[in-house]
Amino acid sequence: MIHLVTATNDAYALPLGVMLTSLFVNKTSEYPVIVYILYETLSDKNKQNIEKIVNSYKQQSIFLPITDPIFTQLKETNYITKEMYYRIAIPDLLGPEVKKVLYLDCDLIVKKDISELWETNIDDCFVAAVESVDAQGRKNDLLIPDGYHYFNSGVLLINVEKWREHHISSKVFEFIQTHPEKLVHPDQDALNAVLYDKWLPLHPKWNYTTGHIKLPRLHTKPVIIHFTGRKKPWDTGHPLAKQYFKYRKKVDWE
Repeated sequence: MIHLVTATNDAYALPLGVMLTSLFVNKTSEYPVIVYILYETLSDKNKQNIEKIVNSYKQQSIFLPITDPIFTQLKETNYITKEMYYRIAIPDLLGPEVKKVLYLDCDLIVKKDISELWETNIDDCFVAAVESVDAQGRKNDLLIPDGYHYFNSGVLLINVEKWREHHISSKVFEFIQTHPEKLVHPDQDALNAVLYDKWLPLHPKWNYTTGHIKLPRLHTKPVIIHFTGRKKPWDTGHPLAKQYFKYRKKVDWE
């Protein structure tokens, strides 16, 4: 069983539908998938559209409304929404039977089966992720020591048991509230500040971001393409937009 978690609102509901379609179209393993959708505001029509996609591939969806007041106290901008923070609390939102989860942002597509990623052994760490190529001095601002790296939080394989045991959610929220002046990418910065020595680096193919396009020496066939940054393929264009629309065409959206 793959426990897949994502977070959305009405603006990102269709991109979520495209992401899930890409994942299911390329699914070859026998693992059943449960998709947990975290949201505060999501129309009934968008819920129905998402549910229809998941059901059409004979998988299961669970919608989890977020009501914790802590999320209303966090910084938001046009680019940073409260949904970005939900990943921090994932282990506290799911039942005790869930030991590991895969978190995926909405603004990505999955080009191959994800079972290899799911089977990654993370017994000795809190999370597995891909190093960011857009750190831009974040390590210095966050006082991350030399020799450690900074990861992108759009694809996270989370060891839920260790996360709960060490109260990581509380520590990350405390960092956000205590050091607002240090934060540029609030959830990602805080996760890195707390977990800088507790994460397992993954191959870039598992989170090939817009920033990776600029690295001519990186020869890899991405499994997950992540449309990071302000430019998205569905509105202002993106160099990998064709990859998105390949799956958008397969989505029946009302």
